[in-house]
This record gives sequence, structure tokens and C-alpha cells, in this order.
Amino acid sequence: MSMRISLIGMLTVAALSACDQPAKDNPLFPLAAGKKWTYQIETVYDAPDAKTTTHTLEIRNLGSAELSDGSPAWVRRSNNGHEYWLVTDSTGINRVALKSPSKEQAVMDEEPRTVLPATLAVDSTWTTTTVPYFLRRRNEKPAEFRYLNKYKDLPMVFKVVDMDATLQTPAGKFEHCVRVDGTMEMLLWHDAAFAYKPTPILSREWYCPGVGLAQVERDEPTTAKLFQGGTMRMRLRVSCVSLC
Repeated sequence: MSMRISLIGMLTVAALSACDQPAKDNPLFPLAAGKKWTYQIETVYDAPDAKTTTHTLEIRNLGSAELSDGSPAWVRRSNNGHEYWLVTDSTGINRVALKSPSKEQAVMDEEPRTVLPATLAVDSTWTTTTVPYFLRRRNEKPAEFRYLNKYKDLPMVFKVVDMDATLQTPAGKFEHCVRVDGTMEMLLWHDAAFAYKPTPILSREWYCPGVGLAQVERDEPTTAKLFQGGTMRMRLRVSCVSLC
């Protein structure tokens, strides 16, 4: 029986341990309890009505929890109340469930979502689903595309483009980082063409040894006067990687 099938039942937390870690913790995406990251997120929206917004995101590793089949998952919680349930195995690190602030229990993903494969090399690729982060409609509610069903779970193809990148962030300079670029296409209205056209949404991510995710950049273009896109950058500001 596959993991997906065996975990379809209710997720249960037998014991959320605050001082544990996977037997083989991936230095590019540490899951050990007690680690914490603080990111600065800046989004620059296109004209007209151009604006820049900034906010802070905190992510904390809570430790291990037991899934309904008895296997362990590793739980991360953000300061906005979302919990991400992750499994690490021979295939890599995969998200298997998500708990939103409005839910009492985590809800299983229909399929595991790849975060990082176990084996990485330049030009290696994988596909996982995502949503538009900030692209919005100016005059409709909800404004953000990510809340519309047709734009949820869009496939993005990720590709390793550098295995030895150097990155400067507010948290410091990091070396030997892995850069991963993502590309997906959304069917959006283009005023210039007066037609719907496939529109590339681009992502760039940096994973650094011993630190984890250190930076994310996302390009979501404005294609019509009734839409507003732009660019987003999420940079590591503070990391606490000590255990417990």
C-alpha cells in the first residue's frame, strides 16, 4: 500500500516532540526541532497604483508527529498559523499535509508534494503544484488569484541551475548554495493581444547548507489593466539553527 493511500484517514498527533530530528536530516532543508527562520518579504506591485509592501514571516520546526499509519512526519509552523507536515525518505523531502489556521486538524494532500528530491544535480528537474503568490485582480473579490479554484494546484517545473551559488542576505553571506528555478504557465488575458495567452510565472529559490531556504524570488507579470502583478523577494533575515 502506498503512503498516500495508507494516510487517507484522519491525521493524529500521538506526541509532538520538541527535541528530535530525522535520522538523516537534509542540511539544505533542516527539519530538526527547535530551528527557526525569520524572513523579510518585499513585494513590488506594477503601475498604475504602484506600491511596495513588506512583512515578516517566521517559520519554526516543531518536531515530529505521528500520522494515522504510525509513520512520522515533521511539522513546521508559520507565524500566520499554517502548519506544514513533511516526510523525509529515500525520495527526498515531501509535503504530505497542511493545517490552516481555520482547521482543527491537518488535511492530507491528494499526492505528496516534492520540496527537494534526495538527489540533486545541475539540470535535474521535478514538478510540484503551486499557486500565484500575489497576482491580483483590481476590481473583484477575492482579489488574489490564489483564492480562485481554477488557479489552485498549478504545476510548476523546477530545475537545478547551480550547485555552488553564493548568496548575500540580511542574515549573512552563504556559499555552496543550490539554486532552483521554477517555471509555470497561467492562461491570462493580455490587453496588448486582446486574447488569452499562456503567461510564464517564474520562481528562483536558494537552499544553503546548514541553513535551509535562504531566499525566494517570484515574478508574476501584469498583463491587463484590470490585473496587478510585479515581483516578490523573500530574504532570510535571522536564522536560529541550534537544537532545543
